[in-house]
Amino acid sequence: MEVRKNVALDHKHVKMLQPLIEKHQGNFSAAIRELVELMDLLSKKYDSIETLKETVLTKKSKRDQYIENHYGIVIPSQILHWLLSSHQDDIPPKQYLLFSLYSYLREQVSLDVKINENPKEWEVLLNEFYHDLGWPIDIRIRSSSNVITVEVIGFDSQINRLAFLINAMNLACGSVHYRVMEVENIQTAIFATFEECETEKEALGTIRQFFEKPKSVSEPVSESRVYEV
Repeated sequence: MEVRKNVALDHKHVKMLQPLIEKHQGNFSAAIRELVELMDLLSKKYDSIETLKETVLTKKSKRDQYIENHYGIVIPSQILHWLLSSHQDDIPPKQYLLFSLYSYLREQVSLDVKINENPKEWEVLLNEFYHDLGWPIDIRIRSSSNVITVEVIGFDSQINRLAFLINAMNLACGSVHYRVMEVENIQTAIFATFEECETEKEALGTIRQFFEKPKSVSEPVSESRVYEV
């Protein structure tokens, strides 16, 4: 027996149904039927929708428990590989720093929003990104004319530094390039001022200027740095 009913859905609920609608190649009725079957199965397992909601909202994954207990954080694979390998530089390559951030931003509607025009929106996006990684930091961004100020606040100085490098690299390599003008690096925070510049190369140079450790004269030369004359 087929029953026809009119169903009123707002945009939010249609968006929630979109993956099912796409799965059924735009067949809205088929998507609704699958949803009803799914809810029937879940209701049998959890007795009621309320029980299901409580279980889903209160049960945390091992990952979430691990992060909340401060046992560890999530490190993007490219950066982790760099940290575990022998390397000459103190700063990970830009593609390693930016890959995970760009992957996250691709899912956001406002990817093309300029940071100097919407600092608050970028502040929210970046804080959500770092929160998903479990990094115990807070990002604050301010913009005035051609100057952008960035604050990275957290109790772990090494995580602060890595988060700041990702932010600085994002500012250097965007459609508008920003160079580092001033940095104050203390144990629990990094404060920096950025100014618009002409080229990405110039912007990247200032990141190295402020964050690369000076090479010691007595530092042994690795085999990869020996050249025949």
